[in-house]
Amino acid sequence: MFRAFQVVLQPTAGQTIALQRLLDAQRELFNAALEERIGAWRWEHRTVSRFEQFGSLTGWDHPVLGFGVCPARGTLTRLDRAFQAFHRRCRDGDTPGFPRFKSKTRWDSVEYPDTSCWQITHTSGAVGRVTLKGVGGVRWRGSRRAIRGIPKTLTVRRCGRRWILTVFSADVEAVALEPSEDVVGVDVGVTWCDDLRRARTTMEVSTRTGPPPRPA
Repeated sequence: MFRAFQVVLQPTAGQTIALQRLLDAQRELFNAALEERIGAWRWEHRTVSRFEQFGSLTGWDHPVLGFGVCPARGTLTRLDRAFQAFHRRCRDGDTPGFPRFKSKTRWDSVEYPDTSCWQITHTSGAVGRVTLKGVGGVRWRGSRRAIRGIPKTLTVRRCGRRWILTVFSADVEAVALEPSEDVVGVDVGVTWCDDLRRARTTMEVSTRTGPPPRPA
């Protein structure tokens, strides 16, 4: 069973700066990879696959690799998904929506598609630490139910002034919830309630006046 667990990161001042640098580096990589694909098609009429761009990371001397190859591959995979969605919309006759360059306000997350550059350690109930390459060990806090199963992928997202960590785990055992006596209200919709009110009014009028006379 696969499941996603979401916790709140509690970075130090230095780690917050490092996380912002991580976002900026991946955004620049996304824009550079998009520019490479556009240029390859415009000048050479050829397509560039994500695996070709994966290969270009090897031996590349750039600050983006200070955070590891894993988030860089996640960024290039996101660009590849954007092109796949673009081609699918073109085939279906929908509005194409060509992939766009990302500004600072339109890039708020980093994906780690495997576990090569991060590790969850010191987990104790609702708190723990996640070690990210280039950032360090960042403390996190979540709900009472700790991260369970085998962590497979990870996403770091900036939400306003907070940093959210989403861990996708496999082999998560189902846990039954404790019995509760809380009362839950169900909204059945305004239309249904209005029909019920009309029917009740009709019944009350029929009760007072009696049934309508039969035609002679």
